[in-house]
Amino acid sequence: MLLSIGMLMLSATQVYTILTVQLFAFLNLLPVEADILAYNFENASQTFDDLPARFGYRLPAEGLKGFLINSKPENACEPI
Repeated sequence: MLLSIGMLMLSATQVYTILTVQLFAFLNLLPVEADILAYNFENASQTFDDLPARFGYRLPAEGLKGFLINSKPENACEPI
């Protein structure tokens, strides 16, 4: 199925993608921010500065904790 917009021809998938992106951009109402600290075995830390996210729900005030896993291969194209 093709939708003609002037001289521009868009498939249904392209129209769906464009509308989905615009919907997420429009509903961009809940700012989220995080402080990311990574520790290695020598107890050295590294801080990853961030900007408030323009999507999603608010995180708990006490924050979230998790683990970083080094994947092999690094692009994680296979299950970790």
